[in-house]
Amino acid sequence: MPQNKEPDLSAYYAFAPHPIDDRAYWQGVKDEPRFAGLLASVEQACVEASPEPPIACASDFLAARRLNDRSRLDERWRRDRRTLSALALRRCLLGLDPNDLDDRLLDWTWCFLTEATWAVSAHLPEKDLPASGKPTLDLASCEMAAQFAEMRECLKPWMDSVSGTLADSVVYEIDARILTPYGDGVDTWWDHQGKTSTNNWTGVCAGSILAACESLAVQGHPRPKARERALAALRMFLEKGFTPGGECDEGVGYWNYGVGMAALGWCRLGRDAFAAAVDLDRFRLVADYPRRAHLFENVFYSGNDAGLRAGAPQYFVPWLAAASGNRFLPVWADEFPGDGGWTFGQMMRALAAPGYTYFEDARASRTSSARLPATQTRVPPVMLDDQQAAIVREQTAKGELIVCFSGGHNAERHNHNDLGHFFVTLDKKIVVPDLGAPVYKSDFFGPNRYSYVTASSRGHCCPVIGDHEQRAGHEAAAKVLAWQPDGEILRYALDLTAAYPPEAGLALWTRTLERWLASGETPTRMAVIDVFKTKAPKQKITHVLWALESFREPDERVEGGGFRLRLGELNCEISPAPFAMSPTSFQPDDLLLRDFKDKTIYRIEAVYRSDDEGNLRIETRFFV
Repeated sequence: MPQNKEPDLSAYYAFAPHPIDDRAYWQGVKDEPRFAGLLASVEQACVEASPEPPIACASDFLAARRLNDRSRLDERWRRDRRTLSALALRRCLLGLDPNDLDDRLLDWTWCFLTEATWAVSAHLPEKDLPASGKPTLDLASCEMAAQFAEMRECLKPWMDSVSGTLADSVVYEIDARILTPYGDGVDTWWDHQGKTSTNNWTGVCAGSILAACESLAVQGHPRPKARERALAALRMFLEKGFTPGGECDEGVGYWNYGVGMAALGWCRLGRDAFAAAVDLDRFRLVADYPRRAHLFENVFYSGNDAGLRAGAPQYFVPWLAAASGNRFLPVWADEFPGDGGWTFGQMMRALAAPGYTYFEDARASRTSSARLPATQTRVPPVMLDDQQAAIVREQTAKGELIVCFSGGHNAERHNHNDLGHFFVTLDKKIVVPDLGAPVYKSDFFGPNRYSYVTASSRGHCCPVIGDHEQRAGHEAAAKVLAWQPDGEILRYALDLTAAYPPEAGLALWTRTLERWLASGETPTRMAVIDVFKTKAPKQKITHVLWALESFREPDERVEGGGFRLRLGELNCEISPAPFAMSPTSFQPDDLLLRDFKDKTIYRIEAVYRSDDEGNLRIETRFFV
């Protein structure tokens, strides 16, 4: 095995984009084979860029309120700003050519610089038109401050070649819209130091503001008040944006966004300044979350609004790997790289990453099951204690079987009402899915959130008690009854009674995940065991199972009563037999899903009633 090498971190601190007139650097970028994919995508974006930039109209802003449609501005946020970034990067590659009459970069820059707001419609007060003179410091506007600061840092020679006022206007707009109000103490919900928790917004906004401040300081325009407040907000983000154990209940997708944009600012600090500004032990703990939540390939344990799949964004994961010393991160980035980002600063950092040779032994030392020998039959289960989420896996004749089962509470970040939910994979295929977040509508972040199937317990493998689904709030919380990870029978039991409102008439609901190892002709089995006690007899209880992989109708009874379902290569037995069973199929667009675009999704309802004393026990077994 190769020997560990202490990485040279000098390239990862005090980051600054190379100026356009550093022609040796930009020629090296063009000649580097590993940048070919990013540069090809940049060139394609430039080919597709219209001569005149799209202008956001008043009706585009008001569509969020009128039509529950935030997509017009959301698309402009990422898609059109990525085009602006691509045009800027293309100019860096071409250099200063006085005979080049392509004014698209100039026009796109001016359009975005002078638009009414850098915020998006869903984040404006009352989803109204942007109010003149009233800045909104949201994700999009703070990102834009960093974008323009670093574009100016890199492209000022070009700006000065086309205009005597453009470069100064960039500084003015960044100050007026973001840095001056922030430094002067404008109220922002994501930066209240008294909050008990925060989320990815704090990392994104404060990281972007810090990047803008560091960039302007290099250019001779320090903004100390905004800088100090951003550093304090990032300390709060590390402390309160994750669980005490460093877990991200927003999922790895939102971990990518929050930590990634925080790193946009952190990586501009010198080594000593970074060490002084950051709790390094906490930083390393948070950096390790993707390793702990990893299932296989680019699939991770996920709850709430995050999807199951996540690539490793190139603009920050290499830096994070080096700064934290984490050995999972460079392998993830090498095997499943995310794209270069949508902002100019993200693209510049992706180009600055020197590869992964600083951890030559990362692949050999990786502990993910994807790296275990084919003969390995036992992989230790993982418990994410703060999320009350168990990841249990076992090798079978058809590949690795993984069951993820979680409790937690129904007031988590980007919350879904999903106490007791589980999902199942077999041989790197998702069989029983977690649906993730829907395509966001304007009213999703508000009282109507749980009217969307994927955020409600209806969109999870959670029972319906009578006609009642799970409720939201901290009081809807699970209690761990048992966690026995060792021995022939693994057992994880939760009391989930509080998930349902009192009017559901539920006296008790426990759900237990058990794993029995193979014995003789009996294969390894995973089982989810539900025990209900209702306050009234004969209470209707609907057992819900979502399926993704080649579901077929029940085709045989099993010993002792019940049915066997075929989910691709996976057998699923449910016993006792329900008095009614009805599968309903959906296409992803029916549920506004972002993922599973080429799949048919099934919701299987098995209807039971408690007995004369209000008791019911259901066992759902998975095996191959």
